Amino acid sequence: MGAMVYLVFLLLTAAWFYQFLALVCLGRFFRPSPSAPPVETGPGITVFKPLKGLAPLSRECLTSFLTQDYHPYQVLFGVRDPDDPVLALLRELSRAYPRCDLSVVICPEDLGLNPKISTLRQLLPRARYDLLVIADGDVKVGPDYLAQVAAAFRQPGVGLVSCPYRAGPSRTLGSLLEALTVTADFIPSVAVANYVEGVRFALGATMALTRQALAAIGGLAPLADFLADDYQLGFRIAQTGLQVKILPYVVETNNPEMSFSDYLAHQLRWARTYRVCRPAGYLAYGITHALVYSLAILLATGLAPWAWGLAAATLVLRGALAGFSERRCLKGDLPLAAFALLPLKDLLAFGLWLASFLGRRVNWGGRSFRVTPEGNLAPRTDSP
Repeated sequence: MGAMVYLVFLLLTAAWFYQFLALVCLGRFFRPSPSAPPVETGPGITVFKPLKGLAPLSRECLTSFLTQDYHPYQVLFGVRDPDDPVLALLRELSRAYPRCDLSVVICPEDLGLNPKISTLRQLLPRARYDLLVIADGDVKVGPDYLAQVAAAFRQPGVGLVSCPYRAGPSRTLGSLLEALTVTADFIPSVAVANYVEGVRFALGATMALTRQALAAIGGLAPLADFLADDYQLGFRIAQTGLQVKILPYVVETNNPEMSFSDYLAHQLRWARTYRVCRPAGYLAYGITHALVYSLAILLATGLAPWAWGLAAATLVLRGALAGFSERRCLKGDLPLAAFALLPLKDLLAFGLWLASFLGRRVNWGGRSFRVTPEGNLAPRTDSP
């Protein structure tokens, strides 16, 4: 074998090591462990729900926050557009849950390029309590979610907690690939980071933080033009010396019916954002592409029988990691047939990793931006 084949073999060895490490970290992170039982009453919690538009599961997702086994808490729904169709559903929910302390707030001001942060800044003055929860509109949680969050803050020094998530029902090719990416790549990488380098970021589906921690980083205004607001929030709070934690409590996101091109655009946006936020970690992410390296060895050896075996073993290992993450850890119900897309997803992931280095342009919310080296959004220019 030539020197190049030996190099790729070394990369494959590192990639295999990462797959096993991810399995160990996932098992350890999601392992049941005794903890202080959550209580139904405790410090007051304000839940922020920035919303835009309706989705098939919007009612189910929003209702899950109105039926919590915890008190006291308030829910603030923030909507930018006074003609948004979600407002009719919110009025209906207000009537259906009269005992729930909820408010619907129109947030028309444009306070930066990140619309989520803009809405949150307009909701913040209405927050009644000092424990703050930020949850995307497409997230569904269990009735014990707020109780679990409150319990996490009993530990001194905790400034922010967030939760891993699984993708909800997937019906299109893009949605299936998105769900596979979450379960086979993203959640394992979070588990590895948790034990190898420590958590200095947040997962944006749901985040809980104290008002004091938010004040310590200057509030939400400094995040107005950042795309990865969840990363920035966790990173800045960690810099103050407060602890940032990820709870082994899984929430579910409403997986939109993505087309194949929608999936590629979303993943490229995520890849370029991740590359800017964590350049060293993102570069190291390149060694995780085990299937690509095994196929490269297969081609370089002229389809040698042993190389076929190596590629098959790699695919089995990748399938085991994805299946363990989805079924055992996330308790998801991704159809078994969907795992047949894993080779396609892995090849696309490698291509997207390479493409992320070719520019800083991202598409988000129907607009085109450039991500600066600091992670800020900037108006689109003619550069790639």
